[in-house]
Amino acid sequence: MHEIRKGELLLTDLYAVIIDDIAIVADLHIGYEGVLRREGAMIPKYQKEILKEKLDNIIEKYQPSLLIINGDFKHEFGKNLWQEWNEVTEILDFLTKKTKVLLIRGNHDNFLKTIAKKFEVPIVNEFEYNEIKIAHGHKEVEGEKVIIGHEHPSLHLRDKVGAFVKLPCFLYSEKLIVLPALSPLATGTDVSSPEQYLSPLLKKTADDEMEVYAISDGLLYFSSLKKLRKVL
Repeated sequence: MHEIRKGELLLTDLYAVIIDDIAIVADLHIGYEGVLRREGAMIPKYQKEILKEKLDNIIEKYQPSLLIINGDFKHEFGKNLWQEWNEVTEILDFLTKKTKVLLIRGNHDNFLKTIAKKFEVPIVNEFEYNEIKIAHGHKEVEGEKVIIGHEHPSLHLRDKVGAFVKLPCFLYSEKLIVLPALSPLATGTDVSSPEQYLSPLLKKTADDEMEVYAISDGLLYFSSLKKLRKVL
């Protein structure tokens, strides 16, 4: 399956949640390679084109009137690196020519206001639509139903010889939805290990009945966290 309907929400294998004509993604971490290279990891710069392709696929398929980027649009905590500044500018230019964009501030989104203002893209701490609260998730947030990013949830599967694969995934419950990271470099938190959870909201509200939907050649339902922990 490429989509799974959960009430008013549509979970997709394009890493996005769709609500009516709104598309929501999280955790692009633009400029991540520059930070890694500065730290000595000579990783090639490839993430920008992958992100643009993913975003273009979402826009082409679902034609949203609004694209919400739910935090960590960029990666560097401090002042913008040269690569990051240029890539953020390029991607905002690319997106705003196709649809309206709203940035929700994440913990990595320092020094973003100047670039966003150039493209008349608003930055907010949270957004509410049809009583659904959308916030990055690095801080506490109140709401009957909340959509967060921040966690980079992934399902870690290991075979008999010890090799393992990480599948980005959605976590879903009636009160909390956790988005997978759009960045291919955001390796992710193992959802079967609650001691690794980052978000204070997920630590507080996660329950064993949260459903896991992994992305791998479609959208795959992997049962509840409780059942997964028994076999992983």
